[in-house]
Amino acid sequence: MDAHPNAKLKVFAVWIPMLAGDSRAAWDSHVLDDPRVTEFWDGDRIAGTWFADRQLGGLGGPGSIVWDAYLAFAPSATWDENPTRLVAAGSDIIDNVTGLERDFVPLMRS
Repeated sequence: MDAHPNAKLKVFAVWIPMLAGDSRAAWDSHVLDDPRVTEFWDGDRIAGTWFADRQLGGLGGPGSIVWDAYLAFAPSATWDENPTRLVAAGSDIIDNVTGLERDFVPLMRS
């Protein structure tokens, strides 16, 4: 995001404890330090389960949890029972930053 300070986007980062050592106390809520980012801690994995159950972008499945993933929605997306206008999705982020860059950089230039 630092390379695209004028990109018109809003990021919601949901942090989910999935690995040993993940905890609210150890969470740095400023790791994505940008005014366009709003961060949440989901200790109960509610968001990850919700996204998995809906299999948005081909991610997840019933009984699983979506984490270390990204989903991008068009500005005209609506969020009723299920979100609309998904434009990019992928996983994982930690070991696959190139996928995230491939999907998001073109969106930030538009």
